[in-house]
Amino acid sequence: MICPTVPRVAALAAVVLAAAGCVERKMMIRSDPPGALIALDGKDTELRTPAEIPFDYGGTRAVTLSAPGHRVLETTAKLEDPWFTYVPFDFCAELLWPGTIHDDQTFDYTLEPYGRLTDDLKAEAKKRLAELKLRAEAYRAGGSDGPGQEPPPPPAPQESAPQK
Repeated sequence: MICPTVPRVAALAAVVLAAAGCVERKMMIRSDPPGALIALDGKDTELRTPAEIPFDYGGTRAVTLSAPGHRVLETTAKLEDPWFTYVPFDFCAELLWPGTIHDDQTFDYTLEPYGRLTDDLKAEAKKRLAELKLRAEAYRAGGSDGPGQEPPPPPAPQESAPQK
């Protein structure tokens, strides 16, 4: 014969396990301007700011944000481990606590807009483009073996001789 307290203890254990605790950890990434694309640890998340991203463990994550008209921001986010992630508290938080523990960590970033294009920047860009074209021509000349011989430098602009 079964003792009458055994079913009660079993029922109580089932209730305790069914109401077992849970820990939800999320990182909130916000940016100015909002709507920037988010990449974490080099992988595109296909999410835009503001976004909540679940995580399991603390540590440093690489964050890349990109938005039209703004420079790409490559930075890090330090996810802190709160007290309830350490032994023996993690056991209590995950299994014995009768509710949900929330660990929400927020990261705010400001993206820098592109600056105005000045005449000096235009001249520098044209110079770098000419150098890039020369290197590309050297690679083309070498075929599948890599860069061939350096192509001759572009001819200097000729000034017309004064007429007599």
